[in-house]
Amino acid sequence: MSAATNRTERAQLGLPRLIILCGCLALSGLVNASSSGSYSSDLTPRASENTQAPAYPSGQSRARGALEAIPGRPLTATFVNPGLRGERFWDMVTDTMQAAALDLNISLEVVYAERNPYLLKKLAIQALESPAAPDYLLLVNEEQAASELLTITDGHDTHVVMLLNGLTREEALTHGTPGSLHSSWIGSVIPDNHTAGKRMATQLIKVAREGSPTGQLHGLALIGDTRTPASIARNTGMVAGFSQDQGVQIDRILEARWNTRDAEHLTGQYLKWVSRSSGQNDLIWAANDAMAEGAILALESAGLTPGVDVLVAGLNWSPEGISMVKDQRMLLTDGGHFMAGAWAMVMARDHADIEGWSPRTVNFPMSAITHDNVARYGPLLENPDWEAADFAAFGLQASRDDYGFDPMRVLTQMLGHQAAASGLPPQAPATQKKTARSSALMDAPQ
Repeated sequence: MSAATNRTERAQLGLPRLIILCGCLALSGLVNASSSGSYSSDLTPRASENTQAPAYPSGQSRARGALEAIPGRPLTATFVNPGLRGERFWDMVTDTMQAAALDLNISLEVVYAERNPYLLKKLAIQALESPAAPDYLLLVNEEQAASELLTITDGHDTHVVMLLNGLTREEALTHGTPGSLHSSWIGSVIPDNHTAGKRMATQLIKVAREGSPTGQLHGLALIGDTRTPASIARNTGMVAGFSQDQGVQIDRILEARWNTRDAEHLTGQYLKWVSRSSGQNDLIWAANDAMAEGAILALESAGLTPGVDVLVAGLNWSPEGISMVKDQRMLLTDGGHFMAGAWAMVMARDHADIEGWSPRTVNFPMSAITHDNVARYGPLLENPDWEAADFAAFGLQASRDDYGFDPMRVLTQMLGHQAAASGLPPQAPATQKKTARSSALMDAPQ
């Protein structure tokens, strides 16, 4: 009997267990996830022969704004991308960051840590000690690997912006907040993963309750990991969302390590357990679109229809996720968090240009692409042209000393540019024909 089969024979995780998990996640960052530690992942990059990408040129003209003034003096920045070249999510982070760099007169270099925390630290130190050290170093606290670099950067002229994953509670006790204990650390740009995870769970329950208003609902949660702050926040949001309905039982929380292959394998084992125990499965919460896709493949292999027999929610706004929402195999894909890289570029530009700019942490919202708004926003995300966005427009709002970072504003801006180029008014919101299990979806985010 396989390890995965042994896992699925364990006692179910009911609501009391979920509440305990919520406390554990919040306090220690750990999930008691029934998961395989040895099953191979599918993170093969499309091109990983180099760990360094050439510097992205800045100040290029655009069809949209060839005559626009280039902001400030030229700046240089290095982004230590913790992922592999070719991973969908990290490519999206880099692409939006590069587009923002063009808008903001920043020459951006991207180096890849290839999911190796030791290589992440090495690349960061190499950038700091280079004769041509960048003005700004962009770091992600992936697997809590970046926090100790804050002490090292204080001895250099380079400024640090953290994005996506900030410090854990324990790390914050040592390193404080931007500018408090480390003069080099000017800011953090952090998406609201907790609310996103909770929203996904809430919507799964809402739509599932259309077919079962009072009955017991059973589900599966596929998490990415139990170490990175963003993942911990997403997981605690999931637990909080499902805990709102006493009739929901999440039978398993499995760690599928962010990829389709592990998710398909683990979901398949879970479905076999459900079948043997004469149980039911109504919904699957997946912490990213890749794992949602794996769950959908496993459902289809078991003869089930995703979106009809079992509801699935994912996250990332990936082209694959958008496609699965369009064909209604997936209820929604939450996301927009990949724009943290673009917002980090905006913060660096403002720090360089605004006298008296104060260090800060900026938290920004994420939003869901659903059956109700995918026709409007989906095409922008399936084949994105981030250079159609004007990231320079998102600079610090002097009247409020605050930022209005919001991924939906970028999409709305891009729709406006498309309409201006075509001479047509902006596209009106469109709603797809709904299935019997999709009519309770939330209103389209504004």
